Amino acid sequence: MSTVVEDGSQKQAARAYQAPRGTRDILPYEIGSWHALERACRSVLECAGYKEIRTPMFEHTELFERGIGETTDIVEKEMYTFTDRAGRSLTLRPEGTASVVRAYLQHKMYAGPQPVKLYYIGPMFRYERPQAGRYREFWQFGAEALGAPDPAIDAELIEILIEVLRGVGLDGFTVRLNSLGCPACRPRYRNAVYEWLESRQDMLCPDCQRRLDRNPLRVLDCKTSGCREATHNIPSIFEHLCEECTAHFEELKKFLDTGGIDYSIDERIVRGLDYYTRTVFEVVHRGLGAQDALGGGGRYDG
Repeated sequence: MSTVVEDGSQKQAARAYQAPRGTRDILPYEIGSWHALERACRSVLECAGYKEIRTPMFEHTELFERGIGETTDIVEKEMYTFTDRAGRSLTLRPEGTASVVRAYLQHKMYAGPQPVKLYYIGPMFRYERPQAGRYREFWQFGAEALGAPDPAIDAELIEILIEVLRGVGLDGFTVRLNSLGCPACRPRYRNAVYEWLESRQDMLCPDCQRRLDRNPLRVLDCKTSGCREATHNIPSIFEHLCEECTAHFEELKKFLDTGGIDYSIDERIVRGLDYYTRTVFEVVHRGLGAQDALGGGGRYDG
């Protein structure tokens, strides 16, 4: 227990000390809302058979470079990376999936019954431009079902996110759904997108011009007017999917229809991480403005 007696110099010092840009304090009057959200997450996930896992706040940088993708904005511009005293490159985790997959492999969870269903709640770190709904330290909850090729799992994770949002009193949101194909068929679509955009480079924003050669699919989800115009009537991913990916997506839609989950197909959803294959989705709310995503995810078969 401590007692603080505040004088003029302490008041002046207090004004000088501010939380780093892009971070925030969670004050006592706010903590009840955070606890309610965490309880809702845990209740829904544990009822669905998911178990909590806690991973380190920092990992070897290579894990994120290989797992997230070296051409992603996260790896290129947003990671908090430092060198420790032993000369090792370490990075504060910018997302949770890579660490969970690393733990799954390191601890040989693949040797037991599958799928392994895990969830996490904790802070993540990205050097983003602070704005409404965007922080450099932000809290994320996520669920991972590893060792599950069945599209029923994709539907289950979408349903879990919806149940969590409804559990904290949110409604009026929409599920947007897409497929990114697999390593066998995605390159065909990537080439089609590149060929379409190559003749329209002058319409693209500087970021999309820079990423066009290495990651042309990211142009699809850019919200600048020039990029939107350049991608109007661009070839459809569904014209390039292989038979297996087409069947997987059709099965997913059947599961969602059976579960009474409303959704729309949005071919602009590509997410910002290279590990996604086949299913990607977002749950959005129009009332949130430009940062309208309440959550999202997808499949990663590696």
